[in-house]
Amino acid sequence: MSASERHHRASRSGRCIAAAGLIATATVMTAFALVTGTAAAPAAALDVVLAAASTALIYDVVVEVRRVAGQDRADNAARAATDARERAEEHIAFVVTLGRAFDRERKRTAQLSARTRELEARLSDAESELTRLRDQLWMSESAEKRARAALVIAEQEAPGRHLRPA
Repeated sequence: MSASERHHRASRSGRCIAAAGLIATATVMTAFALVTGTAAAPAAALDVVLAAASTALIYDVVVEVRRVAGQDRADNAARAATDARERAEEHIAFVVTLGRAFDRERKRTAQLSARTRELEARLSDAESELTRLRDQLWMSESAEKRARAALVIAEQEAPGRHLRPA
């Protein structure tokens, strides 16, 4: 609570106490006038004046309290609007940052996808080459086996000749 708020509350409290004092004084004077039976008309007139003064004091206090409360609500609304604008700006900045990150990742994914397709093509080529080489090896081994078989048969037909290199 600021010093000015304390001052306003103190002045309002003082005015309310003064208004209550005026009403109490008017009530006591009227009761005294009725009990003693003297000067009831001047006491009633004084009661009206004191009641009007206390009503004016209390009215001023109520008006001031409402004005201050309205100002407080307006200040709170202005702070809330400022906070909401700041949060909206933060949200926009976050969404922009997230969008940029998303774009970077989408580009990276496209690059990785292209690289994956390239590597899959190379793998397919390597598998084809492996199959071709395996077939050549099989044919070569088969030709070698046939050649050995032919040598063995030739050696059996000519027992003294060695056809194999030493």
